[in-house]
Amino acid sequence: MCGDCCRGLHEGEVYLYQDDIQLLADHLNMKGKKGLNDFAKKYLKVINDSFFWREVGAKKGRTYRFKTLGFDFMGGDEHCHFLIKNKCSVHKARPFQCRSFPFWQMMVSNSKNLQDYKKKCKGLQELNGKYYAKEEILSWARKEYEIEKKYFLQMKNQDFDILKVYPFLPSEILQENKN
Repeated sequence: MCGDCCRGLHEGEVYLYQDDIQLLADHLNMKGKKGLNDFAKKYLKVINDSFFWREVGAKKGRTYRFKTLGFDFMGGDEHCHFLIKNKCSVHKARPFQCRSFPFWQMMVSNSKNLQDYKKKCKGLQELNGKYYAKEEILSWARKEYEIEKKYFLQMKNQDFDILKVYPFLPSEILQENKN
């Protein structure tokens, strides 16, 4: 409950997918295509991403590089727009990545990643929160992977054109957020 995970400080990104964006926009009463467009202008940025994929029957896979969306953090501490007095003001509508922390695929599948995060996160150091069964933790990690895979396949099917996957995005978001 310290709010540190809601501050980027060059530590990473909060990735947002269609369901996350829709849930947040609805929660904020930003309806329809105009509401989504306004939401994108105010809260989103384009992020470079990658996904390893092996076609069915192929012996080798490859890493694809493409664009995805994330929160456009603000201020010197790169905090989330919705972090107010160290509390999430959209807690009921927060993105899947926020809901599932720390049960991300990268943490569940790699103990070094978990140990690195543990050094920075008081919540992971103290471990005094709710107990989760192994099956539940693995379920969160699998769901995260499935969300990422679904988005990757959408992008691949649209020739990696993010404006085809998210038609509500203002095209200038691609120019503003070149990275």
